[in-house]
Amino acid sequence: MDFDKNTLIGITLIILIFLGFSIYTQQQEAKYVKEHPKQTEQDKFTTVSITTNDSTKTDSTTTAKAIKQDSIQISKMGGFAAFASGEEVLTTIENEKCIFTFSNKGGVIKKVVLKNYKTFEQKPLVLFEDNGSNFNFSFISNDSKTPVQTENLFFASNIVSQKIIGTQSIDVAYKIDLGGGKIYEHKFTIHGEGYVVDFSINAVNFADVIPANQPITLNWTQNLPSQEGGLDDQRYNSSLHYYNDKKEEDNLTRDKKETLETPIQWVSYKQKFFNTSLIATKGFFKTGAAISVETPKENQNIVKTFNSQIAIPFNHSNAFNFPMQVYMGPNKYDYLKKLNVGLDEIIPLGWSILGLINKYFIGPIYKFLESFISNYGIIILILSLVIKLITFPFTYKSTVSMAKMRVLKPEIDELKKKYPNQTEFGQKQMELYSQTGVSPFGGCLPMLLQMPILIAMYRFIPSSIELRQQPFLWAKDLSSFDSIITWSHNIPIVSSLFGNHISLFTILMAISSIAVTKITSQSQPTSGGNDMMAQQMKIMQYVMPVMLMFMFNKQPAALTYYYLLFNVLTIAQNWFIQKFFIDEAQIHLQIQENKKKPAKQNSFQQKMQEIMKQQQEMKKKNP
Repeated sequence: MDFDKNTLIGITLIILIFLGFSIYTQQQEAKYVKEHPKQTEQDKFTTVSITTNDSTKTDSTTTAKAIKQDSIQISKMGGFAAFASGEEVLTTIENEKCIFTFSNKGGVIKKVVLKNYKTFEQKPLVLFEDNGSNFNFSFISNDSKTPVQTENLFFASNIVSQKIIGTQSIDVAYKIDLGGGKIYEHKFTIHGEGYVVDFSINAVNFADVIPANQPITLNWTQNLPSQEGGLDDQRYNSSLHYYNDKKEEDNLTRDKKETLETPIQWVSYKQKFFNTSLIATKGFFKTGAAISVETPKENQNIVKTFNSQIAIPFNHSNAFNFPMQVYMGPNKYDYLKKLNVGLDEIIPLGWSILGLINKYFIGPIYKFLESFISNYGIIILILSLVIKLITFPFTYKSTVSMAKMRVLKPEIDELKKKYPNQTEFGQKQMELYSQTGVSPFGGCLPMLLQMPILIAMYRFIPSSIELRQQPFLWAKDLSSFDSIITWSHNIPIVSSLFGNHISLFTILMAISSIAVTKITSQSQPTSGGNDMMAQQMKIMQYVMPVMLMFMFNKQPAALTYYYLLFNVLTIAQNWFIQKFFIDEAQIHLQIQENKKKPAKQNSFQQKMQEIMKQQQEMKKKNP
């Protein structure tokens, strides 16, 4: 190879420059090491450590573990394993009544807060809260060894937190996309007003993902938090309800496990004033739902724990859709009635005639009064007056009948002396009643006709959510007991009878009941001293108010207040009738006039006389 003179000079200069720079660098490095020996060793150690441990050993171990973990996950969950990890994202949708919190983990409603209500301690009322496994769907997958649990899956969604009102609505959709058009979805529709959320499970092209005849199973557990005053009262009024395809509603109130043998349309977790219910809107959940109720007696913050395992029928379709509704709100009869699925039956208004009285008599009057009166103590007072006015004819007839019996008492005593034989005396007594036109049951029957209303109020008032946290006089909450004395320690016998408090309305109710008993007994004909049964009945009349005091001490103040009003109005009504309508002298004259007329017997009196004649004939044959 030939080089000219200039080329050789250039190459020589480049080599000399490179050698000179290398020598200079080595000299500077040697000088730095001599001046900073410790720092040089530390840098050297760090470099070796990073190179050896992190790059070679740690990375390889971590990678091996990750690969092993992924393979285990895939073998267990199949194609769903890719959705087993992620970051939980919470989204809040608020309407006029509720604040709903959704989670992409499980694709469920995480929490529900009712905006218009507070707890007894005036804290936000959380009706439902999912702690991770409270609302979980599971199903068998063809490529998984264990059932797929939706609580472990992270769903995809593009929804953002927002508020809606009025007629607005919004869809909240959470999806698992397995690819190839295979999509599993939880879809919620929130409306601007109300307590109902539309909910559906959708599965597209899942015919070869879920085996034939395999359901999608919901495991729903809810711990009912204490929200009212009085834990015992809350536990008494909390129950798990269900409605089957035979249009029959039933419930569990005590701790129990049960397997339902018929398909069901809905399941409801009812608290005293609120409920959370899941409703199948176009069909039924499968036969064999397992439900249970448990009372955590040691936990004072939890009323009861409800659990349901409900099978949703998967029809092996590539366009599967199972629509439902979730109601999360108050136990208001009008709200539940509008759902038109029988959910209003969970409100314990009473069976048969009691329910009819509450729904079509007491309820409408009560609703009319609250439309223009805000004080519920005044509403109950007016309602009591209305009921007393309506039942006044029965009370009047009963009082007059008892007055007639008092006037007739001397003649009945004479018959007792004249006919010591009880059978003969009974026959002559019935003849006297027939002659005078007096009915021995005239005082009882009108009062019995009033009893259904009295009992219906026992059902209506404790179920009325409108009374919740409404104060009146000394009662802070008409839906709970009005305690004037409380104690924290367990006092033998006393605590078992009264609980841990004494209610003033209950004491006043008992005192007024004794007063009513005394006034009523004075208006009735006196019994002879030898009439042991009558004496025992008289004693029981005074014992009952005391027993009622123990029974009603834990009842809502509104109920004992109503019975107090009922007693006071009864006393006033009795005085009014006695003062202005009862003239015993005139009644005596009327009875004497009736004796002169031909005796007329009603069918009951005729039947009684026939029975007495038969008894006399039997005694003659068998003396």
